[in-house]
Amino acid sequence: MAGGGVTALRAIEGAVENEAGKRVLQAELVAREVRITLGQLPAELRESIKLIRIFGPRDLAQQLADAIELRLESSGLKVEVVSKYTPNEFGLQLPSETPVSAATSMAASYLAGRRPAFELLLPRVSAWQQFSNRYASGKLRLAGMVGAAVALLVIAGFVWQQVQLNGLRSQWKALAPKDKQLKDLQTQIRFYRPWYDEGVRGLSILSQLTSAFPDTGIVSAKTVEIRDLTSVTCAGVTQDQQSLLRTIEALRKQPNIGNVKDVTIRGNKPPLNFTFNFQWVEGGRSAN
Repeated sequence: MAGGGVTALRAIEGAVENEAGKRVLQAELVAREVRITLGQLPAELRESIKLIRIFGPRDLAQQLADAIELRLESSGLKVEVVSKYTPNEFGLQLPSETPVSAATSMAASYLAGRRPAFELLLPRVSAWQQFSNRYASGKLRLAGMVGAAVALLVIAGFVWQQVQLNGLRSQWKALAPKDKQLKDLQTQIRFYRPWYDEGVRGLSILSQLTSAFPDTGIVSAKTVEIRDLTSVTCAGVTQDQQSLLRTIEALRKQPNIGNVKDVTIRGNKPPLNFTFNFQWVEGGRSAN
């Protein structure tokens, strides 16, 4: 104020911020704005200013005074905190110890019949505008643009991945019935493979021995003893001797069976018991 009027008016955005539910003063920001305001005044008026008065609640006002006093000490300025009204501040008798507040000042001015110094309210600045004005330097703007571009690329990557996954899910849904059929076939193959695996010698011996017996059951084996996977003794029953001899002859023709001997037939009437021995030749009789 100078000569009863306003010399300079400055709105300081972001002087008080809410951090984790607590009001925090930005003292460095206020001190910088004060220095800028003083620098814009005429030299003779600037040199006449020796006192800075801070109005407001005692805790915040004192906190701000303590913070900026050292920053403004080099300019020859003193800081004074005004937290209470004088008894005849507005020409009215206010209660003693009335704390300073904007609402009380407006009400007291109205009751005292004083015209307000300013008819217009200061423009309301949104939190986003405060943030952008505070951090809108060239480097920060560029960093923000780069960050936004990176974020868009990441989002686009996730969207593309989701599209690909949806396409693959649709393909898998179409292939699911065939997959089930293949799994069923694999289960059957694993179950029956040992019976067709020629690398299992014991099963190969039984396979060639069984193929020599007639399908009619006229000759049947009761026991088969395999020793060292080479020497085999077979015992069984037959309805007639000729059928057994034909079985022995068919057995001798098998590629891996050799040295069929010790054919013994016991009994006078069917069924006749028999036994015989043979050797298993790995690789066929030609291997010997």
